Amino acid sequence: MFLPRPFNAACLSALVGLAVAAFAPAASAESWGLHIASKHIPAKRYNNSNPGAYYRSDENWTIGAYHNSLRRNSVYAGYTLEHGRFGVTMGGVTGYDHAVQPLFVPTVSLFTVQGVTARIAFIPRVEKRIGSHVLHLMLEF
Repeated sequence: MFLPRPFNAACLSALVGLAVAAFAPAASAESWGLHIASKHIPAKRYNNSNPGAYYRSDENWTIGAYHNSLRRNSVYAGYTLEHGRFGVTMGGVTGYDHAVQPLFVPTVSLFTVQGVTARIAFIPRVEKRIGSHVLHLMLEF
């Protein structure tokens, strides 16, 4: 996986290690995923290259890290609810204007090929917090 220079690989490695340790009692992880890219509407000057990774436990607790739209590193934790192809992750995220801000990300699974699922997230514009709506692509396995 290509990580841009500003992305702190050591931080991501520590986060993944913590995830494995925190959820070790579970028989197996429900899923791992990769953050790929975003499209901001309207575009403004946001970064659309958002590499990162996440882990979701069998109990649906989710943690991850990515290089965000403001060209900063973000770490998040939360809980994911799913029903069929639809899901929503709620929790907290770092790397924006506040130390930790609320996270609410609805998603839909598009298709699965050889065990890899393409998932799209829609992050709605929130007045005075986010200047654009965001479509975000993830690959989950």
